[in-house]
Amino acid sequence: MKIVILDGLALFQQDISRTSFSNLGEVDFYEKTTEAEITSRDPHATILVTNKCLVNEKALAHFTQLKLVLVAATGYNSVDIQACKARGIQVSNVPAYGTYSVAQHTLALLLAWSNRVEQHNQSVQAGEWSKNDWSYSLSPLTELADKKLGIIGMGNIGQCFAGMAESLGMKIYYHHTRDLQLASRTFLSKKELAQTCDVISLHCPLNPQTDQLINAEFLSWMPKHAVLINSSRGGLVDSKALAQALQEKQIAAALLDVLDQEPPASHHPLIGIPNAYITPHNAWLSLEARTRIIQSLTTTLVGFLAGKAINQVN
Repeated sequence: MKIVILDGLALFQQDISRTSFSNLGEVDFYEKTTEAEITSRDPHATILVTNKCLVNEKALAHFTQLKLVLVAATGYNSVDIQACKARGIQVSNVPAYGTYSVAQHTLALLLAWSNRVEQHNQSVQAGEWSKNDWSYSLSPLTELADKKLGIIGMGNIGQCFAGMAESLGMKIYYHHTRDLQLASRTFLSKKELAQTCDVISLHCPLNPQTDQLINAEFLSWMPKHAVLINSSRGGLVDSKALAQALQEKQIAAALLDVLDQEPPASHHPLIGIPNAYITPHNAWLSLEARTRIIQSLTTTLVGFLAGKAINQVN
């Protein structure tokens, strides 16, 4: 059995063995695979492991013996699942591997912004405290207690982040595909959420219904002091509309771990805007989360070999 890992660089890095699947078959490991390079990979592959590398009609036409696509993530929009289904190819993802890591990173973004942690660290390291009083601030600090947090997408990560925010005294509002009747948490429409909340955090999948969910209209509903957080999928946000809203001080800040183009072009509309705080899609990158991905993929692969479909999405 031939296993081809198409883009393993981010998943394995230097702290997880790249031979993790070698006892289950012959493995070809590639750090990255571009769409142009896909036809240079072994066409006899039975199993593909992918994260962001597209498994589309072109790829499926090349891998004629393919039986299983393992997506090393929860989101599987990089795979044409309907085309795979039509060919009898199982597609499986990794659900709920990074709940705490992503929620923790989301909180880190919010705390870094509210307390201007790095700005003040750099000031101290530059010797400015030695020239100041015993306490000083370069910009206003924000207490989060009693602030209203709006979460769009109250799944595992959304609920985990809500719990973290509640521990800081924040009031939780949410929008979901339906009212989940959650205790101490208030369901609102998208417009009501935008108009009501001081902080809005996105935790929903990217699909035709959520594509550019945050657009110019949504941003116009938000208060000028409000903050938008996105640690979910870049495509949830209209980048040009958000850039304009930030530049015109329509909202206070955007705290982003994802963009609609990754890696972004140097001229991406959100790069270089002072009130856009951006990390390079690494909320999921803890060793603990990546270890869970490998464990889940292994379980799914062993199940597949035994004739059992695990975490199948098609």
